[in-house]
Amino acid sequence: MHKYNKLFFSVLIFLAACSSNKTPEGIIPQDKMTNLLTDIHIVDGSMYNVMQLPDSLYKYGTDKYLMVFRKYHTDSLQFKKSFQYYAAHPEKMEAIYEQITATIKLKSDSVNKLNLDKINKDNKRRTDSLNKLPKQAQSQSVIKPQPVQPIIKRTLKPNIKPRKKTHADSLP
Repeated sequence: MHKYNKLFFSVLIFLAACSSNKTPEGIIPQDKMTNLLTDIHIVDGSMYNVMQLPDSLYKYGTDKYLMVFRKYHTDSLQFKKSFQYYAAHPEKMEAIYEQITATIKLKSDSVNKLNLDKINKDNKRRTDSLNKLPKQAQSQSVIKPQPVQPIIKRTLKPNIKPRKKTHADSLP
């Protein structure tokens, strides 16, 4: 029995030593997988803008995902196989998602900066146009409009008629 235990553990150590960190055949490389997953998450985020009906999600979502797969020269089967491989290796998956998080944060910051620049430019344009307005009015001889006077003055007369005294009014 002792001999079988030694044999078992020696084979186990041998197999563990033979395992390599090289990715198997048919698995998407880590840098390409990072870019692919980044685009997949961006497509996922864009799907929130689509009306959430099952048919519309299928109709609009399928084409977007297929475009991402075509961009990276892969298909859904290879993506699924690669995702399962990286999920089985959490240290690689964690590195991938750290890069994805940094990339998406960088992209969202640049979009936010562009939007902020656009808003600031629009506000500056409005402020400049408002500042130019009085100068233009002073430089040109513009007749100032007079306040509107009512043409017909109408007085309302109260339409109150005196009541006739009745028998109930005369009682104390």
